[in-house]
Amino acid sequence: MRRTIDLGTFLGIRFRLHFSWFIIFILVTVLLVYPDYWQWYYWLIGIITSLVFFTSVVAHELAHSLVGRANGIPIGSITLFIFGGIAEMTEEPRRPGAELKMAVAGPLCSLTISSLFGFMWLLIPNLSEPVAVMILWLAVINGALAAFNLIPGFPLDGGRILRSVLWHFTGDYYRSTRIATRLGQAVGCLFILGGILMVFLRPFGLSWFEGLWIAFIGWFVLSNASASYRQILWQGVTPMFTVGSAESADSPSVPPDITVN
Repeated sequence: MRRTIDLGTFLGIRFRLHFSWFIIFILVTVLLVYPDYWQWYYWLIGIITSLVFFTSVVAHELAHSLVGRANGIPIGSITLFIFGGIAEMTEEPRRPGAELKMAVAGPLCSLTISSLFGFMWLLIPNLSEPVAVMILWLAVINGALAAFNLIPGFPLDGGRILRSVLWHFTGDYYRSTRIATRLGQAVGCLFILGGILMVFLRPFGLSWFEGLWIAFIGWFVLSNASASYRQILWQGVTPMFTVGSAESADSPSVPPDITVN
């Protein structure tokens, strides 16, 4: 990703902040403060909650990265952006078991964080209302993050889990990736369609903004699944071609003693 702010290195992994992150940070904070915009205390709680949430996103990606690196998958960096975070691998996994472990690590981390906030909300009495609401929100949103990522469509974690399982049983990396990316494209289309319907129908009291956001997430999943599918097609085609195959059969030969002036 371009236009990023370098945040430094931690545990040998470089962290970056894409400019689009500021958009989602402001949106999340505003939604958390609503409708108490005139009370500074709510703004303070909202900002802290947003920062804790994005720290949870970093933890999710860091879990991927550390487990992946331990299983021979090099990780270049982690970048926070408008749709969350992404751990950038410098090369794809070479074994299905390595990918399975790396893919599972993120949702497990989010579920653990969700459980910790859930227990905090249950076990700590006499919390002020805004603090209790924010702790509960962090429990729910981290659980939702884990559930969303487990949807079996590439490039989501669930899609990588599916690919690793198919890869293990079929031994065919390209076919497994093709199936996972096709499912990712279907998931993206369903999210776009569902988001558009939510904008106009607003079921269950949901707002048009939530529908629009779901549609944007669907677009992100669809575009990345499509890009991954094209990359796999290219990887499957390029080994078939060599320099010799690009040479015409009737190419003229040039004597070695000829010079060019």
